Amino acid sequence: MTQPPEAPEAPHHLNLPGARTVTTSAVRAAAQALDQALSTQSMICLTADPGVGKTYTLQILCEQRPDLPALRLLPRPQARPDDLRQSLYRELGLPADPPHDPGICDDYLRHALARTHHLLAIDEAHQLSTACIEYVRYLHDDPGPQVTIVLLASRSRLKALRTQPTLINRVTTWHHMEPLDVNEVPTVLRAFHPLWHDTPSHTLIHLDSLWAHGNLRRWAALTHQFQATRHRHPDHSADPETLLRRLRPRLPRTA
Repeated sequence: MTQPPEAPEAPHHLNLPGARTVTTSAVRAAAQALDQALSTQSMICLTADPGVGKTYTLQILCEQRPDLPALRLLPRPQARPDDLRQSLYRELGLPADPPHDPGICDDYLRHALARTHHLLAIDEAHQLSTACIEYVRYLHDDPGPQVTIVLLASRSRLKALRTQPTLINRVTTWHHMEPLDVNEVPTVLRAFHPLWHDTPSHTLIHLDSLWAHGNLRRWAALTHQFQATRHRHPDHSADPETLLRRLRPRLPRTA
């Protein structure tokens, strides 16, 4: 279920020292969906609730495929096609600055993308304007470039993409990532960080039911709080109420 203990550290939410890369069932399911898209050079949309780990999952999948050049774009809100064009030019490492002429810039991009198969991942894709989505369609439909496109979007914003006629017939898979299953929590958390190695399973499941709900970002916050508690009180165990008391917002006292 998980990578071996000697797996290298990877960046996590809050940059947790000692955090490890963990391959969960959700990551494996996303890997299968991605491999299918790669085999047909098609377009896939990877969705999840905020904090479940879609961006981090993409990072894991790219690291597991070192021979596949991955291009990752994070468009700013209200981005224009020129913004995508210039970001892609820089991500490909092409020389000098992107040409101001869109046609010339696209010629450079098409030539670079035709050399080898690339994975193009666009994060926060629900923020893309209709014009930007048309540019993504152009990259997808052009027979020259060898590119598989992955759109990452929050589940709550998925409607913004599903209502785009340009994408309806081009996205072959709408893959939704689920939070950690409760039965996965003990094994995944012990592999995720050594602080949880000796924590009883019932305590981890209790913490998940009270706070994390299978959400990896929330588990990172719990781990961060556990580290701070252990730093102040090295002999203390992971008492759920103590950890959660510092994470829950305090209500103001009434007069």
